[in-house]
Amino acid sequence: MTPRHALPLALLVLVLQHGSVYAHHAFSPVYDGSKTVTITGTLTDFKLVNPHAMMTIDVADKTGKRVAWTVEMPGLLSLTRLGWTEKTVAVGDRLTVSGNPTHTGSARVAFKRIVLANGTELLDPREDSASTVEEQRRERARQRQQK
Repeated sequence: MTPRHALPLALLVLVLQHGSVYAHHAFSPVYDGSKTVTITGTLTDFKLVNPHAMMTIDVADKTGKRVAWTVEMPGLLSLTRLGWTEKTVAVGDRLTVSGNPTHTGSARVAFKRIVLANGTELLDPREDSASTVEEQRRERARQRQQK
């Protein structure tokens, strides 16, 4: 490849990469953080990937019709730090998921908590770390008061 062709090729690569960077979205334009919904259904797909792990749950609506709900979760790195693996949940598992719904009311939720059929509770690491940070802050305040 000649230097004359290298620059246009490099620019093309940058332009293509630019789109993938901006494909990642912020929470608040999509999800309503002031509301929480809970759905119960059967897991039909789970992908432990970055930037977000995703699962699909088959949920019966009020009329009994099956609706495929998408559950958006933190990414692979955040979940694996808490011990998640591709086997933490399995297709066919009955799950209860609580999370923030979309502003549009679509069948999509941002995960906050999952309860497995056996009662095991799996928390969003962002929620879990927030409570840990708050607990640490309270402990430091107690220690200062004791001095």
